[in-house]
Amino acid sequence: MDVTSMIMGASIASIAWIAFFPWAKLKRLKELDEGEKGITPR
Repeated sequence: MDVTSMIMGASIASIAWIAFFPWAKLKRLKELDEGEKGITPR
């Protein structure tokens, strides 16, 4: 594999990671929030 394709792959991977990671975190926070609401009624 040459350097340009490696750089392209890395940039695509980093963009995908930046796009995906906040969504996963948001989903996890939502699940935790739902769990808390279920356990402790306010």
